Amino acid sequence: MAIIRLQRRGMLTIPREIRRNLQLHEGQPMVVRVQDDRHMVIEILPALSPDDLFTRYPIHESIDDTHWHNDMADAMTADQEREDEDRA
Repeated sequence: MAIIRLQRRGMLTIPREIRRNLQLHEGQPMVVRVQDDRHMVIEILPALSPDDLFTRYPIHESIDDTHWHNDMADAMTADQEREDEDRA
């Protein structure tokens, strides 16, 4: 078990020991499921084409990602502003 923190842009870093034990590599496909309001499950997937993924893991409900897009746009703007300040 490891304690990790959610980073900017919603990224999580899986500790090296866990990555090694599970033989994970960059670009490894995974699916995240919300179990309840305090738990999520991350399942490691075999390398599949997008069509195979959607066939195997269909999405049965609409996804409202408006907030995610807005948050990403805000984060990108803030990143750009910090870079501009650093250059000044």
